[in-house]
Amino acid sequence: MKLLLKRLQADWPCWLAVSFFALLPFGRLAEIPLSAFALCLPVLARNKEHRHRIKQVSIIVVPIFLCFWLPMVASSFDSFLPQKSWTSSIAALRFLAAALSMAVLLHADSARWRVIRWTSFILVFWAVDGFIQLIFGTDIFGIAMNPDRLNAMFIKKYQFFGPTLAMLSPLLLEHARRHWPPWGWVAAFTLTLGAVLIAGMRAGWLIMGLVLLVYMWLMFRRENRELRKASLSIPVFVFTAIIGAYLVSPLFQARLDQSLLITQGSKAAVSAASSKRMPIFNTSLSMYSAHPVNGVGVRAFPKAYMEYAAEDDVHIRASGGKSGATHAHNLVLEVMADTGSIGLLGMLAGLVLVLRFWRGLTPARRTEAFPFALALALVLFPLNSHFALYGTYMSSLIWILFGLWAAVIDPKPG
Repeated sequence: MKLLLKRLQADWPCWLAVSFFALLPFGRLAEIPLSAFALCLPVLARNKEHRHRIKQVSIIVVPIFLCFWLPMVASSFDSFLPQKSWTSSIAALRFLAAALSMAVLLHADSARWRVIRWTSFILVFWAVDGFIQLIFGTDIFGIAMNPDRLNAMFIKKYQFFGPTLAMLSPLLLEHARRHWPPWGWVAAFTLTLGAVLIAGMRAGWLIMGLVLLVYMWLMFRRENRELRKASLSIPVFVFTAIIGAYLVSPLFQARLDQSLLITQGSKAAVSAASSKRMPIFNTSLSMYSAHPVNGVGVRAFPKAYMEYAAEDDVHIRASGGKSGATHAHNLVLEVMADTGSIGLLGMLAGLVLVLRFWRGLTPARRTEAFPFALALALVLFPLNSHFALYGTYMSSLIWILFGLWAAVIDPKPG
């Protein structure tokens, strides 16, 4: 018992991080471990050694965070929903506190790889659970499949299942690459790809395509020579997964057929292929044109949408005139609409700082940071459909991953 308590005392930050990923399907419950990390910061700051590391890490983390946070604050002054914008801006400070705490508590390489290992098992379980739900109509917990999409443990938030599995797949694939035989990596990729395909969310499909491109490139590096032969089978497994998903999943069939409408070229076909996103994109640009400096306000998009949407907007019409779109469904357009040119400049500055951060790491530290850096790149890939950037789900995921990345930093002596 004493040994167990001693182990828990040493490993609790790892389990706290793992619990964040485990709780993602359950609404805002993932806020609990994130908030716990944030609340640890003042306690950690009382220790001289921890305080020194916080200062060293802050040199990198704080400027990057400010590129995200200052545009939020600037957008709040004349927001369409001032209370919502100010509340979101103030609450976002917890992300900074959580990232700094993680950079201290998960600095040991063994701690981060423990997080990766157990998160990998969670991702495998999600994928298998999705297949069980597709085959039997209910998942392992008896959760019925949503009529619109495969939902597995995400229940009503079905839209998060496929893309989240795809965005976090680097954690599973890196664990498999380093600790499993070559065939295990191919099996992990194929299982994940199949689950993302049958989930029916095209954002997830694009992300898995990016993952495939990255790993096909990595296979040619010297340290991956054992995987090189296995990589030759990847196109076969990808083709098999796509054909299999099309044959067994009506959701995949419907989404693929809908996507292929874009080949018709007409305005109506493009709108249908994009799930009627074009009116949302156009309205987002109208918001930016009307408020080019600081946007309509963080999380004020739904209210502004009612003012700037076209009179015959399909989303407003579908709701009976009560509401429209809740966010821009694209990272860049959301930044433009919600936070204006200040947000765009912040995004570009943040990108520059992140690239400098990456280039400043030693090759060994880059290897350690790679799973989290790739996952972040997938979350923020601009040419994709996105969840609400300033919403709790997306923001929490971004800053937890960034906190794990920041934990790789080796503070300089002095």
